[in-house]
Amino acid sequence: MSVFDWSTRPAANAVSDAGVPALDGASARELPGLIRDVMAAFAGYVADQGGAIRAGGVFNAYVARTFSGVRAIRPGVAVLVQVDRDNTDSPTLNVDGTGARPWLDLDGSAPPPGTVRAGAFYLAIASGPGWVSDFGGLARADAEDAAITAALIFGGI
Repeated sequence: MSVFDWSTRPAANAVSDAGVPALDGASARELPGLIRDVMAAFAGYVADQGGAIRAGGVFNAYVARTFSGVRAIRPGVAVLVQVDRDNTDSPTLNVDGTGARPWLDLDGSAPPPGTVRAGAFYLAIASGPGWVSDFGGLARADAEDAAITAALIFGGI
Protein backbone atom coordinates (compact mmCIF):
# COMPACT_ATOMS: atom_id res chain seq x y z
CA MET A 1 0.00 0.00 0.00
CA SER A 2 1.02 3.61 -0.23
CA VAL A 3 0.04 7.14 0.58
CA PHE A 4 -2.06 7.07 -2.61
CA ASP A 5 -4.28 4.47 -0.90
CA TRP A 6 -4.86 6.50 2.25
CA SER A 7 -8.30 7.89 2.94
CA THR A 8 -9.33 11.41 3.90
CA ARG A 9 -11.50 9.71 6.55
CA PRO A 10 -9.27 8.89 9.57
CA ALA A 11 -11.17 5.74 10.60
CA ALA A 12 -10.67 4.24 7.13
CA ASN A 13 -6.89 4.40 7.55
CA ALA A 14 -6.71 1.86 10.37
CA VAL A 15 -6.04 -0.94 7.88
CA SER A 16 -5.49 0.89 4.57
CA ASP A 17 -1.70 0.48 4.65
CA ALA A 18 0.01 -2.59 6.09
CA GLY A 19 3.23 -0.54 6.36
CA VAL A 20 1.54 1.79 8.85
CA PRO A 21 -0.61 -0.42 11.09
CA ALA A 22 -2.46 2.37 12.90
CA LEU A 23 -4.97 0.23 14.75
CA ASP A 24 -6.98 1.66 17.60
CA GLY A 25 -5.62 0.57 20.95
CA ALA A 26 -1.98 0.49 19.84
CA SER A 27 0.39 0.58 22.78
CA ALA A 28 2.50 3.62 23.61
CA ARG A 29 5.57 1.53 22.74
CA GLU A 30 4.32 1.17 19.15
CA LEU A 31 3.68 4.90 18.67
CA PRO A 32 7.25 6.02 17.74
CA GLY A 33 7.47 3.30 15.11
CA LEU A 34 4.08 4.26 13.69
CA ILE A 35 5.16 7.90 13.48
CA ARG A 36 8.38 6.92 11.67
CA ASP A 37 6.36 4.80 9.23
CA VAL A 38 4.10 7.78 8.45
CA MET A 39 7.14 10.03 8.02
CA ALA A 40 8.76 7.56 5.60
CA ALA A 41 5.57 7.23 3.55
CA PHE A 42 5.16 10.98 3.38
CA ALA A 43 8.83 11.47 2.43
CA GLY A 44 8.28 9.05 -0.46
CA TYR A 45 5.26 11.03 -1.62
CA VAL A 46 7.20 14.31 -1.47
CA ALA A 47 10.03 12.70 -3.47
CA ASP A 48 7.48 11.61 -6.09
CA GLN A 49 6.21 15.18 -6.38
CA GLY A 50 9.66 16.76 -6.21
CA GLY A 51 11.31 15.23 -9.26
CA ALA A 52 13.19 12.31 -7.71
CA ILE A 53 11.74 9.81 -10.24
CA ARG A 54 13.96 8.92 -13.19
CA ALA A 55 12.16 7.20 -16.06
CA GLY A 56 13.78 4.24 -17.77
CA GLY A 57 12.43 1.73 -20.26
CA VAL A 58 13.15 1.26 -23.94
CA PHE A 59 12.33 3.20 -27.09
CA ASN A 60 9.09 5.15 -26.49
CA ALA A 61 7.93 3.01 -23.56
CA TYR A 62 8.86 5.02 -20.47
CA VAL A 63 8.82 3.23 -17.11
CA ALA A 64 8.75 5.09 -13.78
CA ARG A 65 9.06 3.63 -10.31
CA THR A 66 7.78 5.85 -7.51
CA PHE A 67 8.93 5.90 -3.91
CA SER A 68 5.39 5.80 -2.53
CA GLY A 69 4.09 2.98 -4.72
CA VAL A 70 1.12 3.71 -6.95
CA ARG A 71 -1.14 0.63 -6.88
CA ALA A 72 -4.02 1.93 -8.97
CA ILE A 73 -4.21 4.80 -11.41
CA ARG A 74 -6.98 7.20 -10.46
CA PRO A 75 -7.74 10.52 -12.17
CA GLY A 76 -5.56 13.25 -10.71
CA VAL A 77 -2.69 11.07 -9.48
CA ALA A 78 0.44 13.03 -10.41
CA VAL A 79 4.17 12.32 -10.49
CA LEU A 80 7.10 14.48 -11.54
CA VAL A 81 9.31 12.41 -13.85
CA GLN A 82 12.72 13.08 -15.40
CA VAL A 83 13.14 11.17 -18.67
CA ASP A 84 16.33 9.51 -19.82
CA ARG A 85 15.91 9.82 -23.60
CA ASP A 86 14.09 11.66 -26.38
CA ASN A 87 10.95 10.15 -27.89
CA THR A 88 10.95 9.00 -31.51
CA ASP A 89 7.21 8.18 -31.69
CA SER A 90 4.11 8.34 -29.49
CA PRO A 91 5.24 7.66 -25.89
CA THR A 92 3.64 5.52 -23.21
CA LEU A 93 4.20 5.76 -19.46
CA ASN A 94 4.04 2.83 -17.06
CA VAL A 95 4.09 3.88 -13.40
CA ASP A 96 4.87 1.18 -10.82
CA GLY A 97 3.84 -1.66 -13.11
CA THR A 98 0.25 -0.44 -13.50
CA GLY A 99 0.52 -0.89 -17.25
CA ALA A 100 1.72 1.18 -20.18
CA ARG A 101 -0.74 3.98 -20.92
CA PRO A 102 -0.64 6.62 -23.63
CA TRP A 103 1.34 9.69 -22.55
CA LEU A 104 -0.35 12.65 -24.21
CA ASP A 105 0.00 16.41 -24.36
CA LEU A 106 -2.55 18.53 -22.47
CA ASP A 107 -4.65 18.89 -25.62
CA GLY A 108 -4.97 15.09 -25.94
CA SER A 109 -2.57 14.72 -28.86
CA ALA A 110 0.51 12.54 -28.91
CA PRO A 111 3.71 14.58 -28.65
CA PRO A 112 5.65 14.61 -31.93
CA PRO A 113 9.07 12.92 -32.10
CA GLY A 114 11.73 14.85 -30.19
CA THR A 115 9.22 16.64 -27.96
CA VAL A 116 10.01 14.51 -24.91
CA ARG A 117 13.61 15.54 -24.21
CA ALA A 118 16.23 13.58 -22.31
CA GLY A 119 16.93 15.19 -18.93
CA ALA A 120 13.71 17.24 -18.89
CA PHE A 121 11.14 16.98 -16.10
CA TYR A 122 7.46 16.37 -16.84
CA LEU A 123 4.54 16.48 -14.44
CA ALA A 124 2.47 13.46 -15.53
CA ILE A 125 -1.16 13.52 -14.42
CA ALA A 126 -3.47 10.51 -14.73
CA SER A 127 -6.43 11.48 -16.89
CA GLY A 128 -8.85 9.15 -18.63
CA PRO A 129 -7.10 6.14 -20.13
CA GLY A 130 -3.61 7.65 -19.96
CA TRP A 131 -1.27 10.30 -18.66
CA VAL A 132 -1.17 13.96 -19.71
CA SER A 133 1.70 16.43 -19.47
CA ASP A 134 2.69 19.84 -20.72
CA PHE A 135 5.47 18.77 -23.04
CA GLY A 136 7.10 22.17 -22.87
CA GLY A 137 9.05 20.43 -20.10
CA LEU A 138 10.68 21.95 -17.05
CA ALA A 139 14.29 22.97 -16.98
CA ARG A 140 16.31 21.57 -14.06
CA ALA A 141 16.19 24.92 -12.23
CA ASP A 142 12.39 25.07 -12.60
CA ALA A 143 12.04 21.51 -11.29
CA GLU A 144 14.25 22.35 -8.33
CA ASP A 145 12.08 25.41 -7.65
CA ALA A 146 8.99 23.19 -7.82
CA ALA A 147 10.57 20.71 -5.39
CA ILE A 148 11.43 23.50 -2.94
CA THR A 149 7.91 24.88 -3.21
CA ALA A 150 6.42 21.43 -2.58
CA ALA A 151 8.69 20.99 0.44
CA LEU A 152 7.63 24.36 1.83
CA ILE A 153 3.95 23.59 1.28
CA PHE A 154 4.18 20.13 2.81
CA GLY A 155 6.46 21.20 5.65
CA GLY A 156 9.71 19.64 4.46
CA ILE A 157 11.77 22.79 5.07
